[in-house]
Amino acid sequence: MMIGERLFSIRYTGGSTMKKIVLLLVSGLFFLAGGSALASKSFVRMEQAPVRLEAPANATQGQKIKIKLFVSHSANNFFHHTKLVTLTINGQEAARWEFSGSSLPEAAEFSRTFDYVMAGPITLESAAFCNMHGSANTAKATVGLQ
Repeated sequence: MMIGERLFSIRYTGGSTMKKIVLLLVSGLFFLAGGSALASKSFVRMEQAPVRLEAPANATQGQKIKIKLFVSHSANNFFHHTKLVTLTINGQEAARWEFSGSSLPEAAEFSRTFDYVMAGPITLESAAFCNMHGSANTAKATVGLQ
């Protein structure tokens, strides 16, 4: 009986400690990976990185315009974050901003600005990519010549 009691005691203590460690680790991962996502109001904003573009509707040839990209991703932390934001002009990549777990965007909602000198009408496309879920959308805009 003494051997059985000793085995039971060892198994119970070891199992309890191991369960506590596993529970603590799993809880920590849920907190880091999804905690901030629970506050989001829409599924798309919670899981992916939507982007929005702002640019003038028209400009004159040779005019310098500002193109502004707005990105929203509520879970910007080490494990789950915006990985990449791109801007293409007439099908050619004009700008790219890359992020990582150690170099995160400054906030859950952030923006980037790109200056462009008009040489003709342009078509803009922008996308933001979550490291876990990809892109929620591709924002599109056009700027015509006056």
